[in-house]
Amino acid sequence: MGARVNHHEHPLKGPEGETLATDVAWMGPEDATRILAIGSGTHGVEGYCGSGVQTALLSEGFANQLPGSTALVFVHAINPYGFAWNRRVNEDNVDLNRNFIDHAKPHPQNPGYEELADAINPRDLSPEAMAQSRERMRAYAEKHGQRAMQHALSAGQYTHADGVQFGGREPAWSNRTLRRIVREEMGKAEHIIFVDIHTGLGERGRGEMICVEPETSAACERMHRWWGDIVYSTVGGASVSSDVPGSVPVCFAEELKGCEITAGGLEFGTVPIREVTVALQSDNWLHQNGGAANPKAAEIGKLIRDAFYVDEPDWKEMVTAQTRDICLAALKGLQD
Repeated sequence: MGARVNHHEHPLKGPEGETLATDVAWMGPEDATRILAIGSGTHGVEGYCGSGVQTALLSEGFANQLPGSTALVFVHAINPYGFAWNRRVNEDNVDLNRNFIDHAKPHPQNPGYEELADAINPRDLSPEAMAQSRERMRAYAEKHGQRAMQHALSAGQYTHADGVQFGGREPAWSNRTLRRIVREEMGKAEHIIFVDIHTGLGERGRGEMICVEPETSAACERMHRWWGDIVYSTVGGASVSSDVPGSVPVCFAEELKGCEITAGGLEFGTVPIREVTVALQSDNWLHQNGGAANPKAAEIGKLIRDAFYVDEPDWKEMVTAQTRDICLAALKGLQD
């Protein structure tokens, strides 16, 4: 497609000793005032979907539909280490979508996680330990509500570096690199739409556009105008996602003062949430117990991949078609 491509090499290597990188592909005029940017692989293993969609749009020639003064920018493998190593988190066990906060300030607290930490992170994967884990979480949900249970499990935590949903204690490499990409690649634009592709929450194959700002915000209003009833705000509690601190979209407004930013996550459902939870627990246990050298590595690797990527033609077509429609609506919205 004649894209200008920049590579941001990661300091660590992949499983076969290969070079890892976050890649940026720019299509359209260099002086574009409007940008549609698509991100993939913020949550490593979720990059199979995001990368597949980016590849589909490239091979279909989507960039040929760009209006004047508009660029299409792909940021591929925002978390290249997690993507290569088949993990949702990065090289430091950090969930990047919890890392984009001011680490000089006190970290957000998650009392529910603290109460359930040993259940969320079971000592082993025996049927007995997993049954105890499920029972503890079920009891918590009965007492506090399902939404509170989801928040405890998925809203992030900053106290257990070896646990799931760890947000880190400093900006990760991928955090610093994405901020640099945003400044250097998009710093001259006036209007930016950023769509970060995610998987694992919601009904199989159904897309939800997640806004991390209140429903009353200008950005959320634009999203509703462009994409309709697939848009939900995490702040209001209606989204499939919890209200998560430190998600990727917040860095755009922080890095690009004075630019109109419309940034959110496009989440596609895969398998039932219980299966996703077990996959996350199993993956975390594995990497606290030998990682790739553990005899269970291949089994758990398949489990985590299957939880976040449905390798079936109908699912792939569903997510590709929805993303295509969302991108077309975004291009139209950029011209409003």
